[in-house]
Amino acid sequence: MKTKSKKEQNGKSSISVEALVAKAAAVEKLVAAAKKQLRMLKAEHKAARKAFKQAKKAARRARKEAKLAMKAGKANAKKDLKRIKAKRGPAKQIASRANEPQAPQLHMVPKQPAPGLIPSAIVPPESRASS
Repeated sequence: MKTKSKKEQNGKSSISVEALVAKAAAVEKLVAAAKKQLRMLKAEHKAARKAFKQAKKAARRARKEAKLAMKAGKANAKKDLKRIKAKRGPAKQIASRANEPQAPQLHMVPKQPAPGLIPSAIVPPESRASS
């Protein structure tokens, strides 16, 4: 069994009143500092939550814009492909014709009908006056 300490004999404590007041003042300072720290921590947490919400909203907006940009890019790409295909067709034909050996062209003289076979209704008036 434990024996009672000598300090507590006769119900008197050996700690003075001034020491107790000093301890109480120190504890009050610690409590004030802890409250101040807690308020700062709560303010930082609130600011962090607000920043997180803003970042989340900005990310959602950026994803939406990227999605719209991709859709617009795909639509423009399809239009461009159609235009390129339309332009490529003649280019391929021209290129293939350039590679083919060409046969010499014959000079053909256009046929003219005999002057006596043309009906007079079709003959212009200048030629009628001369005949």
